[in-house]
Amino acid sequence: METKLNYKRTFLIGLAFLSICSFWQMYDNIIPLILQNTYHLGETMTGAVMALDNVLAIFLGTLSDKVHTKLGRRMPFIVSGTILAVIFMMLLPMIDNAEKARWGTVESFSNQVIFLAVLFFTLVSMGLYRSPAVALMPDVTPNHLRSRANAVINLMGAVGGVYALIMIKVLVGKGETPDYLPLFASIAAVMAIAVGILVMTIRENKLREEVEKAEAAIAETI
Repeated sequence: METKLNYKRTFLIGLAFLSICSFWQMYDNIIPLILQNTYHLGETMTGAVMALDNVLAIFLGTLSDKVHTKLGRRMPFIVSGTILAVIFMMLLPMIDNAEKARWGTVESFSNQVIFLAVLFFTLVSMGLYRSPAVALMPDVTPNHLRSRANAVINLMGAVGGVYALIMIKVLVGKGETPDYLPLFASIAAVMAIAVGILVMTIRENKLREEVEKAEAAIAETI
């Protein structure tokens, strides 16, 4: 049984959490601005929309516990959730820019509905892999090493958050109608790259089997 934490493997596993934190850092900073400045939603409605991801997490969080595939329990949700999230999130700044282009002409209620619908599907996509990404590390790490592994995972999350803040600072222009498309593209890119590396380097089923056998061997000696 492993007596030392495999830091390289843990950092690779942490890429999923890095991608999540980069998205949520951008989401928490930018989406309220779009809702209030572009679509003129009040603080109450904006707050309700921003809380929707927590509601979805309740319903989507345990789906991966019931799945067994060649890729593992968590990986299918991480991969599919990332792909869908990248697609839907890239539509958001495009819809936002289209609405800004209409200012001074015709108010578009339908554009607001479309934006909120795409935002909902973005959050559903993130909900698909948010919990599985967090659960992956405990699944493939021996129990006595999980506290140290958790510190590494949190560090990776912090890196993702800092990356998003830097991109916001660099890519979001000043003025009343900033174009958020470059920012969203930069976050989508790091999400796709991070999860791509994760899938190519981590064999979830193999690692889980090794951990389960090791834990069972310890249980027999007690």
